[in-house]
Amino acid sequence: MSRQPISTGTKPWDRDHIPINGPNDPPSRPKTNRSRSGSPSPFLGAIGLAQPSLHVSLVEELLYLHPSPEGPSDDPLVSGTVTLTLPKAKAVRHLTVRLLGKQDIGWPDGTPYESGHILDKVVSLVESDQDVLLAKGTHTFTFSIIVPSQSATYERCRYGRVRHSVIAKAKGIGSMGGDVVSNERVLFLIVNPGGAGASAPPPPLHHKIEGVVDEIGPYTAALQSQHTMVGGLLLLRFSLVSPPTDIHIYSVKVKINQIFTLHSTINPKHKLQCPPDPRIIINIDGSHPANFGHIDQPPSRPGSPHLGPMKVVTQGNSFCISHLARLPNDNHLRPTTQPGTVTGISVSHEIAIEMTYRIPKPEDGNGKSSKEALEREKKKMTVTKPFDVFSCCCFLDSLTLPVYSILDPNPSVEAESWSPPCICMMKIEELIKQHGDTLLREEGEQGITYAPIQKSGTATPVIRSPLDRGRSGNGGREVLARNNSSDGYFDA
Repeated sequence: MSRQPISTGTKPWDRDHIPINGPNDPPSRPKTNRSRSGSPSPFLGAIGLAQPSLHVSLVEELLYLHPSPEGPSDDPLVSGTVTLTLPKAKAVRHLTVRLLGKQDIGWPDGTPYESGHILDKVVSLVESDQDVLLAKGTHTFTFSIIVPSQSATYERCRYGRVRHSVIAKAKGIGSMGGDVVSNERVLFLIVNPGGAGASAPPPPLHHKIEGVVDEIGPYTAALQSQHTMVGGLLLLRFSLVSPPTDIHIYSVKVKINQIFTLHSTINPKHKLQCPPDPRIIINIDGSHPANFGHIDQPPSRPGSPHLGPMKVVTQGNSFCISHLARLPNDNHLRPTTQPGTVTGISVSHEIAIEMTYRIPKPEDGNGKSSKEALEREKKKMTVTKPFDVFSCCCFLDSLTLPVYSILDPNPSVEAESWSPPCICMMKIEELIKQHGDTLLREEGEQGITYAPIQKSGTATPVIRSPLDRGRSGNGGREVLARNNSSDGYFDA
């Protein structure tokens, strides 16, 4: 039984495979070859030169895995049909369908390029010591292949790629006794951590951080998302409760550090963690104000960049901002590798909050402080937490079966009207409508109110001068803050 009907519109996976990109090039989405293997030409058939052909069709081109680090897992099946077209009667002894997983790794440390098979399963459709005579015409065979839940999932990045395909082959029935091979059907394996079952989307995210820093006093940060997916929404709020002194706040940034770890299949002892790939998700400063939940507002103020502080917070007064933002698409942000998945290219993420601030001095009003001195006096408070982001294909419409109808619900589907089973291709207005309504709601001029926040792990903020890059310890102006039950993260 197939899932959402597939239209002729361009889909996220409807593009050709390309070579691995350079270290500075964003990966492009691949295509699949959806063309049928050639059917016997009527003209060639008339003169007796038509050859047999094979075609593979899949019930579903997108399979969701639920790996289990401990204990047995529920392994899905890839099912479909193999169609063998014979221009004349043929004796067949061997007809198989094969599920093949391929992995390529381009090592950044100078290790030779590595390419190999990570999954190989074959099912025989015709297997006989004697010839099985098949009549002229079309013959259809069904198949099902178990896909282990711990299988490596689809991946493409600057360091390599992982992809799977299904191919059929009939031995000895082609031209001059050669083999006939079908078209390659691409199969996408995606991990969906939905805890309620195969059709449940990823769990919601509700995190909160609370702490105290001597210079700025108590602070809170909260992050919420209905489903933390690539291309999805994240809602941030950040506040200073009651600073013990005046504070000049220059910016609040949220970054996601994407970390790739490579594992060799040739040499199991060879493992390499690549440098973090930071992605700035939020940049709130004097030129880019917080949107307070209105993502349709202009992203920046026109005119020259604002060089001064975005906010001067006086002693004892609070500072509160909120920001609704969208995560990057899957060309720039890859889903986190889940526990139990065995792969040569694993991805982990950290999310970091950075607030750049400065404690003013009495001589500031005299105009004696130079720009260089002001820059040296700036500090950064950084809080970093582990962060899981899930595949953009774990979208509810791609997880659930369509409602059955007597009439075709899509009699003529246009590419621009087709709703793809991928959040990256969803317009922001539709995304907010589906994933933002439960995240926030308007209440007159008072802005947004939030669903209840649940606390999570601990995080220790680090205070550092922006000029002290790469230094640590007290010489780098690091101060460990007191934590009152820290929680959660930040982002957007």
